Parts: sequence; structure tokens; C-alpha cells
Amino acid sequence: MTKTILVFVPKEFHKEMVGFTYGKVVYDTANETKKFFIFGVRKVNSSNAVKSNNDLIGYFSSINNVYGHLDRTLPDWINIYLCQPAKSNSINYEYCIRDVVIDNRKISPLSHHTVIIVYDRMALLRAELLINKAPFGDHFQELKKLLQKRSIEDEIQKKSKFSLITEILLTYHALFLLYPIQFLCKITHELLPILKYSTLGLHLHSCLKNAKWTLTTIIQRKRITLKTVNYILAMMLDISLGVLLLQFLLEYIGQVPPSHMLLNNAERVVDSLRGLVNWLMGAPAGLKLNHSFNGMLGRFFLYHINLWWTFLLVTRPVLEFAFKVLLLCGRLGVTFQIAIVADLLALVSFHTYCIYVYAARLFNMQLRGLTALFHLFLGKKRNPLRKRVDSCQYQADQLFVGTLLFTILLFLMPTTWVYYTVFTSLRLMLIGLGGFLTRLRFYLQILPVYAFLKWLVRSPVTSSTINMKMYLRNVEGPTTLIVSTVVSPWGETWKRCIPDTMNPHPPVEWTKIVNNLFWGQLLYPL
Repeated sequence: MTKTILVFVPKEFHKEMVGFTYGKVVYDTANETKKFFIFGVRKVNSSNAVKSNNDLIGYFSSINNVYGHLDRTLPDWINIYLCQPAKSNSINYEYCIRDVVIDNRKISPLSHHTVIIVYDRMALLRAELLINKAPFGDHFQELKKLLQKRSIEDEIQKKSKFSLITEILLTYHALFLLYPIQFLCKITHELLPILKYSTLGLHLHSCLKNAKWTLTTIIQRKRITLKTVNYILAMMLDISLGVLLLQFLLEYIGQVPPSHMLLNNAERVVDSLRGLVNWLMGAPAGLKLNHSFNGMLGRFFLYHINLWWTFLLVTRPVLEFAFKVLLLCGRLGVTFQIAIVADLLALVSFHTYCIYVYAARLFNMQLRGLTALFHLFLGKKRNPLRKRVDSCQYQADQLFVGTLLFTILLFLMPTTWVYYTVFTSLRLMLIGLGGFLTRLRFYLQILPVYAFLKWLVRSPVTSSTINMKMYLRNVEGPTTLIVSTVVSPWGETWKRCIPDTMNPHPPVEWTKIVNNLFWGQLLYPL
């Protein structure tokens, strides 16, 4: 049983000649609503011609001719006519309904909740960022899909030779580039277990996926959309900035090979780290640490520093060749240069990360041991199965051993805490810098230059929502709503223009970081 009748009328419908309206009739069973989507008017001279057009849904009349036409052979039919000029600038004429046939049964529009919705056909078609916010289906999303299908059919029938040639050239160029991109993407996908340890490798795989998505979208749509234009312009800007920055750096350093500069800076880092460990092995900031334990930790960490520096010296020829290859990759764009910098930062600070892992694990073990032994003094024990602390009876020898272990761990804790604090601070600085480089690389990839220009001129392409305003009629009739598209806020526009193959970075979990710092858990890249 139909309770509501929705009639969607184009904004420029009053300019049409008298004739038969064509469009689509849809029944919404969830809301018991019959929707008449009117696209335009077609002039038909004979009744046989009416039957041959299966998309006819009614008849349109002018002010002087309100009698219309009723076709009993179609299950759904609506007669709509112009009442009188409107008093608003939003629409030019008011629309009225005379006859409505639903499921081969003639009904009166006054007996049902009838709404006429005046929409802008071109603005709705051009809105690429339209959001579906209705819980049970969006009428305007459905209308847009029907309009797109209709416009594609009309374009195929009326397409000129120039547009056909342009479309064919665009499709073939995209296909020509798609095959090598797909081949390279398969290779990087197979090598992903190795490439995932390198920022440059992951970035290369991501760029190939984005390029594949761009070309596939162009082939499917047979045109360049807002998202694809944004990514293409961002990629061109990325390459231009990369070439300029690399040329500036090569002129700045002069004749000195970049690999020599890298190893010289790595040597400075190693010397600084040795000085830091030697300072910690003494009495840092006047603290009196456990001499034997402090000396053992210091010598252990110095051994790793020397081992890493020896490795760099042995592999110096390989590093020089690899750096030349990295310079070639740097010409692909500034985002590739940022990925290279992130990898070099990880390479130079690898020994710092190893020392941090040792210090964090040792601190975590001592802290958990002190916590468990403290429960022993309270006559309690942690139950890992039920994840709670239960009461427990301890014997004298157990209390003696527990007290001895607690004392040893407590007096060794200051020495461990000093090393943990220093190298955790270094770790925080490094992951903070790495997180900044990762986000900078991401935002440079999705820089929406074209979308910003469109948004600045308030183009309907950047519209994301629908605004409906009720029109106060001069004469009695159905409710009339005037629909217009609304340009989305800039932040929403930027988010909607991100390529489908890229996901924004999740927010930093500061609570988790603080908890890991307190308990000595490892800190991972942001």
C-alpha cells in the first residue's frame, strides 16, 4: 500500500515543450513510497509511439493546457502541469498534479502525502563527493545513479567524432601504461616480505598501487575524475620538487661524494654515543650507581657500538654503490627522498635501537619481578588464568628467598633506570622524527591542488550534501521542496579526495605510549 508519492522534477522543467515525460518509477517497500523520477519531456505524436517508449511515466502540460493525457496501458502514470509563475527566485513556475495512476489504479493526489521535489540536474550529476547519509537508502543517490546511466546513454547516441577520438586515445594510453605498472606491482608484491623492512621499498610498492588505481579508474570511467586529477597533479608536483631539491643538494655539497658525508656523520654519531656510554659508566649527574653492574652494562653496550661501526666500515664499498642507486631513486620525487632519509636514519641509528631494546627488556623484567615480589610481602599472588590477584600462604624459606631477590633487584634498579631513561629518550626522538617524515610523505602524496581550486570557486564538483528548502506555494497543491547541493568543508573535501588505495594515518595513542614508557614495553614507529 503506497502512503507517500515523491515526484522529482528538474529545475529547468518549465522550459520543456508539452509532451510525454520520460524517467523512472521506483517503489520503496521499506517506506511504502512511490517515486517518480522525471528526466525530461519527449514529443510523441501517436499512441503506438507511446507504447514503444518503455521509459514514459506521464504527461506534462503548460498553464493553458491542464487536461493532459492518461495512458491506461502503463501501470504507473502521472500528469503534471504548470500552475502559475512562482514568487521565488529558486524556481520559475509552480507545479501541480492532476492525475496519478499507481499499479493500474487511479488515485487522487490529495488522498496521499504527495511531495514535489525540484532538483538541479547538472549540479547533481557533477557532485562527485556526494555522501549517503540516509539510514534506509538515499533518494538523491538513487536519482544521481539513474541520471548518470541516462546521461551515458545520451552521450553514446550524441557523441561527436572528436569526443570519441579523445576517449579512445585516453583509454589506449591508460592501457598502454597499465600493463608495465601491473607487472612491476606484481614484482614488488612478491618481494614485499623483504621490502617491508625498508621505507623506500614500501613507498615504491605504494606508488605502484596508486598508479595502477589511477589508470584503472580512468579506463573504467573513460574520463579523468576529481580524485585522479588530484593524484596526477600531486605526483607531478612531487617529481618537480624532488628534481629541484636534489639539484640544490648536489650543488651545495660540491665535489664531496654523498656517501662520504653519510659515513662521516655516522662516525660522529658513533663517537657521541661512545662518549655518552662512558659518561654513564662513571657517576652521571652525581648519581652513585652499582659499580660492577654499571661497568658490565657499559662494556656490553660499547661492544655493540664498536661492532656496528666495524660493520659499516667493512660494507663501505657496498654502501657507496647503494647510495648511487638511492640518488637515482631520489629523482622520482621528493617523497622518495623522504623515504630514503628515513631508511638512512634507521641505518645510522640501528645500534641505538639495539641498546634501547636491551635496556627496555632489562627494565621491564626487573619491574615485573619487583611487582611480583611485592605481592609476596602482602601475602598475595597474581593468578594469570583469572587475571586477578589472589591471597596465598607462603612458607618462611619462600619469604627469605623473596626478600633476598627483592633487595637485589631494588638496588640494581637505579642503574638500569638510568640507561633505560637515556636510551628511551633517544628512541622517542628517533620515532618522533620518523613519524614526522612518514606523515610528511603521506600529505605530499595526497596534496589536493586541483580540489582546492575547485573548492575555492565553490564548484558543484566538491558538493557533498543536499540542502532542501520548503517552498510556500501561491495556490493549494502538494508540498514543494527546492533542492540544492552544498559545497563540503575543506577538511571533508581533502579527505574525500584521497586515493582509494591510501588510508590516513591513525591518531597517535598517547595513553598507550605513556603506559609502555612506564612499564618498559617497546615503542614502535608512529
